[in-house]
Amino acid sequence: MKALTVARKEIADQMSSNKFLVVFGLLLLLTAATSFQGAKSYQDSMDRFQEAQNSENRIYAPDKPSVLDAFNTLTRGVNFSLVGGLLALILSFNTVSGERDRNTLKLLTSYPLHRDSIINGKFLAGIFTLTLASAASFLTASGIIISLTGATVTAEAATRIVLMLGGTVLYMSVMYGLGTLLSTLFKRSSSALMGGVLILTTFGLIVPQMSFFVADLMVEESDEGVSTPGQGVSESFKKRMDIQSSIRKATPSGSYTHFMSYMMGQDPTEISVSRGNGDGPKSEPSIGESLNSSLGVLGLLFGELVALFGASYVLFTRQEI
Repeated sequence: MKALTVARKEIADQMSSNKFLVVFGLLLLLTAATSFQGAKSYQDSMDRFQEAQNSENRIYAPDKPSVLDAFNTLTRGVNFSLVGGLLALILSFNTVSGERDRNTLKLLTSYPLHRDSIINGKFLAGIFTLTLASAASFLTASGIIISLTGATVTAEAATRIVLMLGGTVLYMSVMYGLGTLLSTLFKRSSSALMGGVLILTTFGLIVPQMSFFVADLMVEESDEGVSTPGQGVSESFKKRMDIQSSIRKATPSGSYTHFMSYMMGQDPTEISVSRGNGDGPKSEPSIGESLNSSLGVLGLLFGELVALFGASYVLFTRQEI
């Protein structure tokens, strides 16, 4: 296929570019640093758990930590949605506009290549490169965490890690699609990059802060506070948290963060209140249950990917060169 020929050239260009090497190197450094933090946090939690097990008073005994808890740092400590999204934008902001800047777009389309082969090849190259970058980050994190903690990775935990990697590739592909669309819309690469960074910042930093404001406007704070003794979280607080969650997961970065939480056996919409009643650890959801819970955010991400790539495809194949 001619699209694969274009993809091979694009992959070589992307992996040899200084911009990719710098951002990818930064991603690996941040991943390594936060993996050390995650390993330390896991070890501290394990020490507290073992100390509680040796104690006669187990009323306030903490739950046994999972090795997956150490991977929280990938989405919270390193803010993978922000750094990974930036890497995807760096790779894609000049997909089409860069050819215009170098006056090579007309030359490229003069070859016996259909326009759809060009845009398809560029998109395939981006997904391949981002998959390698994501896999390298997850392998780095896994190696550091396992070597420092000596934790045994069960088949279930390994499956969840692989699923998290798949979700990461899907999210970064969405951001690559955004960069490709902006690169097709704008004639200059600098404009496409500025637009992409602005949108990424809005999704990752501004929208989460706005969700607090909107939730407070829509639900009045009750006198109950966050929780009431013996009854758990108050209804008004639950409503505010639901509104915040709905607003955040409407963005690609929010959907990705929700998906990662589900894969780590957590519920991002659930408010955790210390029980302190000796009921023991809460049962973890199965992989099937976690996947079922994440279908909504996965559907959003996949729909965004199709929409962004579809728009880029239509614009590139029909616009004047």
